[in-house]
Amino acid sequence: MIHLILVFIIPISSALMINFTSADNDWYIINDGVMGGLSKGNMVETDDGVLFYGEVSLKNNGGFSSFRSPWESYDLTNYSKVSIRYKSEGIKKAFVMETDKRFYIPNFKVSLPSSSEWVTKEFKLVDFKQYRLGNPTGESLQKDQKEDIIRIGFITDEKRAGDFRFEVDYIEFE
Repeated sequence: MIHLILVFIIPISSALMINFTSADNDWYIINDGVMGGLSKGNMVETDDGVLFYGEVSLKNNGGFSSFRSPWESYDLTNYSKVSIRYKSEGIKKAFVMETDKRFYIPNFKVSLPSSSEWVTKEFKLVDFKQYRLGNPTGESLQKDQKEDIIRIGFITDEKRAGDFRFEVDYIEFE
């Protein structure tokens, strides 16, 4: 089952803000069922943003659930960092940026520390590490790759079974 929530992308001065407290959000859930797994992820709008929650299962070679933006251009050439306001429990999560629609092409991600209270964490874009099918390549996001981002999102970041909760208010690129 695919849930659909629309998101407003709001340019604030020179920042790019993705605000989950807006009325519409077009992000959606992708679970490991696309590869035969049995993990379950759901989302629901809250007063503070969007709650992404569920259970990761390792059955049938599963092991992930994700909450992702639609495919579109996110030219991040003029940005050097991203701030994310969220709270998170259970299985660890990561923020992911993709440059290709093919799942086996490497993506870039940064792990998000868990916090049961609202936190705003800031990450330099140069600190995003490259991963291919969940395995690090040893490379980092390069300046010329920032213009190629076509999808962003959140993914469970541990290969273990268990419950998770992740509520996000906003993402801001500066």
